[in-house]
Amino acid sequence: MSLVKTLEYLSAARQFVADGERELASQREAVRRIEQKGEDPLQAILILGEIEEMQQVYVDHRDRLEQQVLDLVRPLD
Repeated sequence: MSLVKTLEYLSAARQFVADGERELASQREAVRRIEQKGEDPLQAILILGEIEEMQQVYVDHRDRLEQQVLDLVRPLD
């Protein structure tokens, strides 16, 4: 893959990670509010777990793209 294309993908991946962080914060807040009301937070916690798993996939993908960029710009030894 070309450096330009990899950088485009990396930019998108970074945006997905940033969006995911906002979603995680929002869901954590939802869990907190549900708990404060004395209601059962199980469903919200399960959703939080799913978001955390998806976020890890996004982070891993971003990290792989960052490594690809380094590999593409690193001079050959």
